[in-house]
Amino acid sequence: MKIRLLTILIALGVLSTSCSEEYLETSPTGSVDAAAAYATTKNAAAAINGIYRAMVVRYLGSQGHFGHPAMMIIMDVMGEDLVFSNSSNNWHFGEQRWTSHRSEVGTMSEFGYLLYYRLIGNANIAVANVDNAAGTDAERKQLKGEALALRAFSYFNLVQLYGKRYDGAAKPNSQLAVPLVLTPTTEGLPRATVEDVYTQINKDLTEAAGLLTTSRSFKSHINIDVVKGFQARVALTQQNWADAAKYAAEARKSYTLMSVAQYQEGFADIANPEWMWGFDHLEDQSEFFGAYHSYISCNFNSTNIRATPKLINNLLYDQIPSTDVRSKMWVKAPTTANSVVPPGGIRAPYMNQKFRLPGTPSTSTMGDIPYMRSAEMYLIEAEALARQGKDADAAKVLFDLVSKRDPSYKQSTSTGTKLIDEILFNRRIELWGEGFRFLDLKRMNLPLNRNGANHNPAVAVLFDVPAGDKQWEFLIPRREINANKAIEQNPL
Repeated sequence: MKIRLLTILIALGVLSTSCSEEYLETSPTGSVDAAAAYATTKNAAAAINGIYRAMVVRYLGSQGHFGHPAMMIIMDVMGEDLVFSNSSNNWHFGEQRWTSHRSEVGTMSEFGYLLYYRLIGNANIAVANVDNAAGTDAERKQLKGEALALRAFSYFNLVQLYGKRYDGAAKPNSQLAVPLVLTPTTEGLPRATVEDVYTQINKDLTEAAGLLTTSRSFKSHINIDVVKGFQARVALTQQNWADAAKYAAEARKSYTLMSVAQYQEGFADIANPEWMWGFDHLEDQSEFFGAYHSYISCNFNSTNIRATPKLINNLLYDQIPSTDVRSKMWVKAPTTANSVVPPGGIRAPYMNQKFRLPGTPSTSTMGDIPYMRSAEMYLIEAEALARQGKDADAAKVLFDLVSKRDPSYKQSTSTGTKLIDEILFNRRIELWGEGFRFLDLKRMNLPLNRNGANHNPAVAVLFDVPAGDKQWEFLIPRREINANKAIEQNPL
């Protein structure tokens, strides 16, 4: 597990970049160790801040792999709903073609592994040391709760990428997932089962929920609401419908939905009342051409945005009622008057306007990034209720969300599969570009089907992948296999 071991050491350097000047002066980056980082709750808070920061830095020297936000984009690129307008700019083309994650020596197979194990390695250090930090009990609980939640979040991403889907009807899920590393260690470990990884995820989230409150200093940090949001996501993926509905309802209760006007403000401000958790992009943390909005926005002044605006699947868009504000997030027939692009940027049918930075054009990538919104919780709750046969309750929750997007929307009278399809349609248009589609297809055991849509064959190349195919699993990176004799590869 040399990849993970290296990242634990490297990440300590990353952690210290987010510490105060005083801490930097007394503990230079090269000599930071766990004892110093967790000697006090003040130091420990700086170290936890560093874990959050490690979510949003470049990995493997690639501007297209800007931490978790890049993974969000890639998860949609690998689905059928995010379309590249042309082949002029090739960032993330390998991901759309499903070739990058199936190469054990490629950037993509290593990127997710490196990213999430770096977070895990540092969360493990926190969990092992924070109980002894000098400070108040409340401070220790807060910090440990955040570390446990970050570890659970990371394993939830890893198990979905590198393991087979969780099958709620086939417990225990004995298929291989990823090594379950829970302490700071240099020992190579074998892959745990999917069941064991989900058991640990739920254990960490339960413990985190017992330590955290609604209080937090910044929305960029995890509190009890975010933990419940994680629990809702995990339960949905495990087809534990009752818990998914319960946790989603609890998670969203303190957050109001956006107004129609707020929905059109560009999805770049963490102050939005609907955002539960996100990255607050500060001036000293710019990643320029590597940042999330450098790839997903409609108006950042870069070659990527100018040459290859991102589009929505036309078959999906054409189902959105014109009275729904979400129909304004893309433009079917863009003109100078009805769409925003940077100078010299091309306009293409069905182009994205959802993500928009201040200024026209925008020369800054300082947009905030939505990790979790209350709208997602409404959708989880509605889907989970519908899958339990509670159609009236599900329709009411769906109405509470969609009526805020479309004042003309009437509460659905559909039942069964038709109601579930309506909920999933709203999930697709609501969460477009926020990193859910590939994992949604995988959790529901659905095929990839891009046929008949506006995908460019020269760009997408791949149009069909059967449900359950081995291509739904990322390959374990070759560097890990060479370093860890206890691990084995996914089917090639």
